[in-house]
Amino acid sequence: MKNDLSYLQESAVQQATQRAADLDPADNVLARHSGKELLERLSLLTLTPRIILDLGCGAGVEADLLSQCYPDAVVVGLDACGAPLFKDPAGRSFLAAVGDAGHLPYQGGVFDLVISNLLLPWCDVDKVLGEVARVLRPGGALVFATLGPDTLCEAHAAWNHVDTFAHVHDFTDMHDLGDALIRHGFVEPVMDVQMLGLTFADIQGLVRDLRALGGTNALATRRRTLTGKHRWQAFKGAYPFRQTDGGRVRATFELVYAMAWAKSGSSGNGSGIHVPIPQSS
Repeated sequence: MKNDLSYLQESAVQQATQRAADLDPADNVLARHSGKELLERLSLLTLTPRIILDLGCGAGVEADLLSQCYPDAVVVGLDACGAPLFKDPAGRSFLAAVGDAGHLPYQGGVFDLVISNLLLPWCDVDKVLGEVARVLRPGGALVFATLGPDTLCEAHAAWNHVDTFAHVHDFTDMHDLGDALIRHGFVEPVMDVQMLGLTFADIQGLVRDLRALGGTNALATRRRTLTGKHRWQAFKGAYPFRQTDGGRVRATFELVYAMAWAKSGSSGNGSGIHVPIPQSS
């Protein structure tokens, strides 16, 4: 799998996340679409979670909605960037925490449900799945959305006409993700793919949405100098347009959704923060 820490520059990922924190999360069409899809998939679960982790929660949009869906549960929203989490603490309906998804600060077997919306493209997948397997209780569920390799295929093709540098991440294939889940002890993974085409008024609109996602180029092999006017114009000129889109810019996103369960008896105790368990009424 390509999206490990040798493939991405960790400091560039952190900078992109910090920039995204200054933008309104409600404006990010892609993240709000995949978040809505994730929450709808929770209706397929038979468990009633008492402690939930929203991993890579950003500003906490889905964490707030999880609190509404499961009013008797404790919802924890964890993100590596604390800036958006603490902008409006008075209006927050979940426990906010700052932490690394690859080194979760929680005891083993704590959570009944872990949900993650578009976090994995910017992480070491094996580390994150290993940590999620550790903190899930036996029989607990992981539900996540991530991006597949056909994401931003238009931008990838356009940049290939400009230079030989890497501009678009090689996102992990659904089958490789399924193998990784099984490797980390998850059982009965259920996965599906949704091809989503979004249109924008111009390429700058696409770039703004990617920045709001924290999805700018963080490749270790990326070009480090400024793009420059001529190279940018060459990219725009090579970007494919469809007459049926009315002059708008189309970008393809391959959304991969997955649901899997922690194997019974697989979680260890470990050490870390204790999350309070709500009392039954």
